[in-house]
This record gives sequence, structure tokens and C-alpha cells, in this order.
Amino acid sequence: MPSLKETMLANLREMLGLQRAAHDSMFKFSIKKMWPINLIAPQVDWIRITRMMAHLQEKCREQKEFLAKERANAPEADLPFLNILPEYFDSLDKVAELLGRAASYRQDALEKKIKMSIGEWNSILKLYNEASDTMATIGIILHKAY
Repeated sequence: MPSLKETMLANLREMLGLQRAAHDSMFKFSIKKMWPINLIAPQVDWIRITRMMAHLQEKCREQKEFLAKERANAPEADLPFLNILPEYFDSLDKVAELLGRAASYRQDALEKKIKMSIGEWNSILKLYNEASDTMATIGIILHKAY
């Protein structure tokens, strides 16, 4: 039976894979995203990304609750890693929230519900980048504790 540390690490890898896939779908370069090819059919499913990020936020909360319940049974050697995990889940939650907000903004612009403002879009991206940087910093600390 895997230890709590191994279980949490496996769950974290799955969650990060989901976040990375959504990030890549939104921001990685693809010829299919360029005009006039993108006029044929949208190449990014903003609604799906919004739903995935909402699901990821829910999973972050569930993992924090699970960890809070099970941490007392963990071996002493695993505690430095397990003690940093809630902060990492909080940062991942924030990144998912902002990525979902960015996808929702793009969907609203696509549906012409809003007129896309470069200033507003830039502020969303700036907040997302700051949250990603914070998550990366905590990730380095988490990696050292592993």
C-alpha cells in the first residue's frame, strides 16, 4: 500500500498535468490558431478549459481536506513535504481560477458578449503569470522537501 506522501505526489502529478494541458491549449503556438485558419473553426475550447479549471479547483480543496485528515498518521520523515502541500494546493487553486477566468473571458469575447479590451486581457494575464510564478516558487520548496 502506498504511503500518504506517494499518494499525494501521484495526485499532484495528475492535477498538474491537467493544468499544463489547459495552459498549453490556451497559450502554446499553433498554426491552427492563426488567421484565417482559426476562422474555419475555433481551435481552443474555452468552455471546456473553464470547466476543467473549476474541476481542478474542487480537487485542490478535496486534496487539502484529505491531507488534513490523514497527516496525523504520516511518518515523521514525510511531514516536511506534507506540511508544504496545502500551500501548494492553494497556489494551484489560484492558478486554476485565473486560467479559468482567462478562458471564460475569451469565450465571452468569441460569443460577442463583451468587447475584448487589451487592457483587461493584459491584467488577467498578468495576474495569471504572478500566480504561476508563486506556484513555481512553492514548487521549488516542495521539491527540496521531497
